[in-house]
Amino acid sequence: MRLTIATHDDFDSVIDVVNQAYRGLSSGGWTTEFGLIEGPRVDRAALVEMIENGQTTILLARDRASDRVQGCVAVRPMEDNQWYLSMLAVSPACQAGGLGKSIMTDAEVFVAERGARFVKISVIDVRDSLIAWYERRGYERTGDIEPFPYDDPSVGVPLRDDLNLVALRKSLQISDPVE
Repeated sequence: MRLTIATHDDFDSVIDVVNQAYRGLSSGGWTTEFGLIEGPRVDRAALVEMIENGQTTILLARDRASDRVQGCVAVRPMEDNQWYLSMLAVSPACQAGGLGKSIMTDAEVFVAERGARFVKISVIDVRDSLIAWYERRGYERTGDIEPFPYDDPSVGVPLRDDLNLVALRKSLQISDPVE
């Protein structure tokens, strides 16, 4: 699989995949935020702001035959050779087949090719299965706990008042050629 960079023409597909994966009633699995947060996870205004103001790149995984967007991830550079990864989403119809792992791997290659040495993510602290999934992929808890952005309407409507974000980080191994 090869990820492609999203354009404004892809926004409707990204919105659909992200909102179904995170908040869709049909997904109902361990990847959803159903029961924690309701409302859209992302909208067009948020995508425009991410891309135009925040140096964010949204990478897409497409079905080869139909060219439909099956998943996505957003990445943006931070300081100290670190990149932030967010909005990893796989269409509920395509979950459990390894697509999420492939998207993560390709996104890590994408940022490493642009100088990243580390990737940071933030996960809602009560999403134990998702945190464990990232840990199995080499992400480690940094010990930093960030407050959940309750005052930011773009994240949806939290259904609990005890949410925080756990920061995880992965070192991207830069392999030197063997002599």
